[in-house]
Amino acid sequence: MRFSNIFALLLLFCSSIFATDQARAQAEVSVSGQLSQRANDVLRLLRGEAIEDQVFDENFRNAVPAEQFRSLTRQVVTQHGQPLEIGSIAPRSANSAILKVRFEKAIGTINIDLENAPPHRLSGLLLTGFEAGGNSLDEVMAAIDSLPGRQGVLVQPLNGGDRTPLAAIDPAGRYAIASSFKLYILAELDRAVRLGERQWSDVVRLGPKSHPSGISQNWPDGSPATLHTLATLMISISDNSATDTLIRVIGQDRLARIVKATGHHNPDELRPFLMTRQASALKMPEHAIRRAEFLAASPAERKKLLTEFDRALTLDSIDPRILTSKPNHIDQLEWFASPADMIKLLAYLHKTASAESRAILAINPGIGPDAAGKWRYFGYKGGSEPGVLSYNFLLRSRTGKDYAVSVNWNDSEQSLQESELLALTTRLINLLAEQ
Repeated sequence: MRFSNIFALLLLFCSSIFATDQARAQAEVSVSGQLSQRANDVLRLLRGEAIEDQVFDENFRNAVPAEQFRSLTRQVVTQHGQPLEIGSIAPRSANSAILKVRFEKAIGTINIDLENAPPHRLSGLLLTGFEAGGNSLDEVMAAIDSLPGRQGVLVQPLNGGDRTPLAAIDPAGRYAIASSFKLYILAELDRAVRLGERQWSDVVRLGPKSHPSGISQNWPDGSPATLHTLATLMISISDNSATDTLIRVIGQDRLARIVKATGHHNPDELRPFLMTRQASALKMPEHAIRRAEFLAASPAERKKLLTEFDRALTLDSIDPRILTSKPNHIDQLEWFASPADMIKLLAYLHKTASAESRAILAINPGIGPDAAGKWRYFGYKGGSEPGVLSYNFLLRSRTGKDYAVSVNWNDSEQSLQESELLALTTRLINLLAEQ
């Protein structure tokens, strides 16, 4: 099963490193003449004008040849429409700024760096992400609702007397959530550590191995790793081998209890708690008979069958081409929850999670760093495979307001255009930051 980290739409035009210090980013710096000129040049470049030799310095041109740059810009225009105007220039210094560029279908965020000396050519250009152009939560929700397939969204305040959702689409619907199920594993680990049953420093042996995403599948068999390391890999890069190791260590009974404790409306949907390797292997044609038997069984019978089948559900039996080509049994062999279930899980973590778990959730924000930087705390876990996208956020605003957000998109007939939902979700998160 292919799991991608979400929310990660980065088109890197240059390897320049841009400062992220919040104080610098928020400093009031006037827009210099060179920044204004080069921002206009960026717009011209995006429109296809062949001015690379004039506006980029030598290091940039060597790193990104003109034809490669034009190919990248054509991809952006194909996806988001023609560039219309520079919406804003937020200077970080006389020679560095964040641009908001309005395209026909979205708003792009671009970081630029200039040479310090005249003629102040562009030394770095980084397109960090897109957001949709809606001006209200209602507009963004309507755009999400118009996507093909099925959508489930819930935006929930977590503090204050009024817990009325700010926005919702099919909040009780049943959705495949892909790697978002890993939040349940983190919740159980956190509970066990808080109660002294385990320690983050406990060392276990890696295994069973699963397929990417991740890195630990390339480690030696049985490598020792702490629970903290495995949890960090599982959440930050959706490491499947780390995940399957934690499922083995925790056990089915404990996982069933945490699913129930966090308020899932139908805990049997996650019984037994499938390893990523098992779920992927059961989708393969060679396991069709096992798959049919598994799907026809009760939760208790499935647990026994999973033990019986496990030795046959090998990595060698998984064909990545089948997993990545189109939606594959996403209505039957998956991890299922409603947006309301995910909000309850996020609310549980908001109430109980330790500082360690909250830090783990904040490693990979899933969306562009500019959007995440508008929040005091930004926790995230998402999941994806063909036909499945699930984005889940635990947020604290700069004014101290707490929110849980779950955005889900399923289509059993076709793969999804992730950039569309990412742009809309980014816009939703930005609008929420302004509440």
